[in-house]
Amino acid sequence: MSERDEIWPNIHEELEEEEAKPATLVPEMIVSINADTINIIHPQDIAGAYELSESHAETSGEIDLQTDEHNQFIDLDDVSILQAVVFIEDACQFRTINHKIGPRHLWIYRKYQSFPVTVFRFVVIFALHMLAFLEHPSSLTITSDLRSQGLRPMVPCWVTQFLEFIFLSLLLMDNIIRVYLVGYHYFLRQKWDVTAVILLVVSFVDWLVSSCMACSEPVRVRRLLRPFFILQNSSLMKKIAKCLQRTLPEVLSVLVLLTIHIIFATMFAMLLFPIYEIKKTNATLTYSNDTNSSIIISGPDEGMKYFNSLMDSFVNLLILLTTANHPDVTLPAYGKNRFASIFFIIYLIIGLYFLMNMLLAIIYNQFRGYFLSSMQTSLVRRRLAVRAAFEVLSSKFLSNVSISSLRRGIGVNIVKRIVEQSDLPKHVHRTLTEKLNKNKESKIYSATQFQELFLSLDDDVIHKQLPAVRWFAQTKWKRVQRIFVHKYFTYFGMLMVFVNLIIITVQLGAKFDSSFRENHSTLRIFNFTFVMYYLFEQVIKVWANGWRRYIAVRGNIFDAVITAALVIGETVSACLFGIPYFPSSQEITEVSLSTTMWNILRLVNILIMVRLFRAIPHIRSMAVITTVLVDLLKNLKAFSGILVAIFYTFAIFGMQLFHGVIKYQPEYANKTFPCGTYEQLDYWANNFDDFFSSLIVLWDLMVVNNWNVFLKVYRTKLSSWSYLYFIAWWLLSVIIVVNLFTALIMENFIIRWDRRRRASQIDALDASYYEHLTISVHLDNVHNMFKDLLQEPDEAELLLLLREHRFLKLESQ
Repeated sequence: MSERDEIWPNIHEELEEEEAKPATLVPEMIVSINADTINIIHPQDIAGAYELSESHAETSGEIDLQTDEHNQFIDLDDVSILQAVVFIEDACQFRTINHKIGPRHLWIYRKYQSFPVTVFRFVVIFALHMLAFLEHPSSLTITSDLRSQGLRPMVPCWVTQFLEFIFLSLLLMDNIIRVYLVGYHYFLRQKWDVTAVILLVVSFVDWLVSSCMACSEPVRVRRLLRPFFILQNSSLMKKIAKCLQRTLPEVLSVLVLLTIHIIFATMFAMLLFPIYEIKKTNATLTYSNDTNSSIIISGPDEGMKYFNSLMDSFVNLLILLTTANHPDVTLPAYGKNRFASIFFIIYLIIGLYFLMNMLLAIIYNQFRGYFLSSMQTSLVRRRLAVRAAFEVLSSKFLSNVSISSLRRGIGVNIVKRIVEQSDLPKHVHRTLTEKLNKNKESKIYSATQFQELFLSLDDDVIHKQLPAVRWFAQTKWKRVQRIFVHKYFTYFGMLMVFVNLIIITVQLGAKFDSSFRENHSTLRIFNFTFVMYYLFEQVIKVWANGWRRYIAVRGNIFDAVITAALVIGETVSACLFGIPYFPSSQEITEVSLSTTMWNILRLVNILIMVRLFRAIPHIRSMAVITTVLVDLLKNLKAFSGILVAIFYTFAIFGMQLFHGVIKYQPEYANKTFPCGTYEQLDYWANNFDDFFSSLIVLWDLMVVNNWNVFLKVYRTKLSSWSYLYFIAWWLLSVIIVVNLFTALIMENFIIRWDRRRRASQIDALDASYYEHLTISVHLDNVHNMFKDLLQEPDEAELLLLLREHRFLKLESQ
């Protein structure tokens, strides 16, 4: 019998009893390994996997075993390390761990999820969508104006077909690899991936039809399906699309109410405004809307122009709701009777100010709830991946140390190895390494400690250490250095830029022409003087702060680039036209007819105005607002991707519906058209004859300025059914997507404003006049926007999800 069996005679019996129980993943005992000893501790506040009574713990005491950390984890082979590394990388990117974990599968998986492959996948999808500009009808003309378009260049059919086949084949291969990595079980549960495969099959069939018809088929279904691949390859876009789907039922209820409001208003308008006066003709009453008939219509402008039919009345009031034709549609009735304005005021108050704002409130409330739920799922996914990494490592440790009272854990050297091999952002890698290096006493990480360690993945602020100022030894030089290092010197520089901008404004307003033509204009003289000061300012900052500290601040780099461009511009100007100065009254002012001086002065003035942006971070209230706006622009890429997908689909669909509908005839040049029509407004460049112009038309429609012009012309050229396309685009783009963007910006701005304001207050308390030891860089992303509102998943939930994993078989189970 071994020494271990003599000390703990009942250990093997307990172990057999534990193995007979259902598998549990949560450890209970904490192990602290110091060189050659294992200290067994019994915490009362941590749930465990292997129960040990307190009486047994009291008699066991501290056991010395001749082992070290390397022997404890001798069974940790490269496969276990690789599994843990992949799980940590999955946690960093909020990816699911539902994939195969064999060594070959994990090697391919890491390559598949690597940055180069991800970029290549994006390039393929981007190139596939760009084919719309080359395919028939191509967008290769310099203008889309029907009057001067000329012959449209055509790319050979076989070129676009060959490129499309390559791109579709690469996407198909991408999905095949995905099936191989996750397995059929998990793949079939992913609706997006299954749908992608079906759409690829449809695309190949449609491509074959197109090839057989030499690209002459009127409809190409596959082009409408392309935006789906944009959404499929972005987890955040998929979340947004799913949240939109869940929000639609609530939105539809308000849209139904809005439709009823417009219909009732339509009926009232048709009954109120056309006033019929009937006179007898040969004792026969005739009823007709023809102005040449026996019915004389009072107020024909209003009745016949805007409310002459149910369809036109409905559309005109719908357009009025967007204010695109306001007050045009109201003026004829208001001109006849001032009380007619009451009808339109009540209509707009209910529809525009009540129902529309109610729609925004519903979208904000419902989508925010669904999106928060989606972000909560992402958080659970991250915590689950970290826990899975712990399990694959700690199970190996437990299999090597067959003592039931030990709490499973992971040695600090193993954790360091995992961090070193993982592909993590630099700031996360640096933070984890610093924490691990500080951990000198505890050699073992429990499940809770391991999870807390990787909370660094949630960090959204980096505190960068600034190089220290190297002070001069001489007292007098040190005093001079303090002046130029002081923050007030920077404020004085901002004041100089502001004064420079005021002078530019005054000179451009008073002497615009002469300022850009005269060799010794006042504007040139002041600009030259200020630019020399800017050069002095940057040189003295480098001298006072030191080169390393100077370039460590982004604002200094911005100043240096702008100043260098200004100096180059003034140097070229001085070489060509001389150094500017105030001429005497006897001197003749030289006037340059060259455009070179004009261009140089324009560039210098623009750069000076851009340099004023440097002052924004020093004004606390403006700094918070502008920083929030910049962060929003950086992190709303996924939301803009949804809009791109909608634009692409509607542009292709509109091109297939309305291509060639509007045609320009030479006789139109001498013809007079009614005011406000497509022809009279010269909208000839706005059409659906190619993909590029279709996108521009959709943008103009989304802005809803004069969108009634497009509705009328396509209704005239085609039919009233064309209304459906434009109204559908208005509902989807303006009512849903734009309101969604507004709601998201409101939510994000409120969260970021509060967070930045708190951070600014803390920074203000800690700020010194001379030496800022650190600078804070905010790395806010969409997930971190809502992290204060998310709840940490409990351990039981994580364990349940781990047990359901199809490929993860832990030895402790």
